[in-house]
Amino acid sequence: MSNLERLRRFLAPGPCSPGQVITLAADQSRHMVTVLRIGTGRRIRVFTGQGDEFAALVEDADSTAARVRIVEKCPAQPSAIRLTVAFAPPPGQRADILIEKATELGADSFQPILCERVQGFQAAAAARRTERWQRKAQDAARQSERASVPEVQRPQRFEDYVNGARDGLRLIAFPGAPGLWGLLTGIPEVPDSVTMVVGPAGGLTSAELDLAKQAGFRAVSLGPRILRAETAAICLLGGIVLWLDAMRE
Repeated sequence: MSNLERLRRFLAPGPCSPGQVITLAADQSRHMVTVLRIGTGRRIRVFTGQGDEFAALVEDADSTAARVRIVEKCPAQPSAIRLTVAFAPPPGQRADILIEKATELGADSFQPILCERVQGFQAAAAARRTERWQRKAQDAARQSERASVPEVQRPQRFEDYVNGARDGLRLIAFPGAPGLWGLLTGIPEVPDSVTMVVGPAGGLTSAELDLAKQAGFRAVSLGPRILRAETAAICLLGGIVLWLDAMRE
């Protein structure tokens, strides 16, 4: 591990450049100063959430508004295939788990989708929780040492989303469909992007599945067991990540 990799990482409030002095957000400042006890004069790393990362020097270890000076840009990470997870929001706080774990696995974008079997209160809650989910993605990106933070989009109707998704490999989880791994191993080339759709607790309707297929989605099964929405999304994404790693070898 290099000296830079050993440094603690924090999210910058925006774009950065060497020589610039920035003020970290209150939550980042508190974590750095109060939790980690990092004081003035210490070196850290900051990332913008848009792919850039920098080494920085703490100039003022204020627990509410720490100021740091950008020293140098860190080597860029290799570009990756864009991975989008579209999911019907599960009840309660289970979507928090989905966002956190999928961010760690490498998801680049999250799209909450409103399916026929998503209840009204779930749809309303999804609209309110978008900012919360974005914060969860930020925390998970920092913890997993990603340079970019996934985008959490505003909820969208299922039919509008599948009809608008036109690029790359598009998959939709559905019980009884061909197995995921069998389908993936028959694809000869690495796609530019992968879009994954996971339905609600009550499942997608046959009409929704037909609509997705007409829009170019390929139905895949995740095995014989019935999985909760958040488990299915993590399972599907994990399979895609393993397949992509194998394709690169």
